[in-house]
Amino acid sequence: MHTITNNYRDAHILNLGSGDERGPYLVTQTGVSPSDPLPKERMFVLRPDGRWVDFNAYACQGKPEAIDEIVFSTTAEVMATFGKLLGRPRVLDLPVDEAGLKAWIERQKSGNPLEAAREWAVGYTERHRKKRRG
Repeated sequence: MHTITNNYRDAHILNLGSGDERGPYLVTQTGVSPSDPLPKERMFVLRPDGRWVDFNAYACQGKPEAIDEIVFSTTAEVMATFGKLLGRPRVLDLPVDEAGLKAWIERQKSGNPLEAAREWAVGYTERHRKKRRG
């Protein structure tokens, strides 16, 4: 099993925009937390504050606004964050509500977590357009 790192080459930067839209961007890395007493492979996301967190901790919340904390508006923001990451990855251990996660998984039409994240991002884009307008 691969332990996650702070190296951008080990991460995936996903453009969640639809059509010709650029962004928002989700940064993921699948692996094991360096501080896990029992290594368990998970999909981690990088937050703009430079901490990694289990994606399921956000997916299980059942509210689209949760994604706002884990996406970047531009690739420049992504690279700036990676530029500040030094040493061992800092992993924020947030709780995962199993019932909420199960409900989220059942709501996914495609069964593909990336497609589900893209659908989620459409709402993000709409919320941020409204903020800019008003």
